[in-house]
Amino acid sequence: MTNKIVVPGKVDRLNKKKFKIKKDKASEIDADIDIVEDGDYEVEKLSVDGLPTHMPDKTPIRWFNNFAIKKNRQYINQKYFVTIRGLASPTSRVVISNGKGDPYYYEGNVSNDTIELMDGDPAIGSGP
Repeated sequence: MTNKIVVPGKVDRLNKKKFKIKKDKASEIDADIDIVEDGDYEVEKLSVDGLPTHMPDKTPIRWFNNFAIKKNRQYINQKYFVTIRGLASPTSRVVISNGKGDPYYYEGNVSNDTIELMDGDPAIGSGP
């Protein structure tokens, strides 16, 4: 399990269901979050420090962003969309790290640099 370090001042609330998570490091990219259901959400930018550097198949990972979405102080498990500029790349695969820090290749569709997730505690990157 990775150590979750909150990076303050990096989340803009655009409305009740839309957020912009700004990058912290030069290697990162801003992420736009669009939550489907109404609710009172808390979104935190998390550091990419300490995330795995390689997939189990030894492919290197470049992390774009890391964040947490909570509702009633619990990580959500409901549909939302994440848009990251350049996410749809013909030369790499999208990598997600779950809340336990285990990286896996995203199996869903990438459309207009947008993916659909359910896990409220992901990190998103690519490999290679």
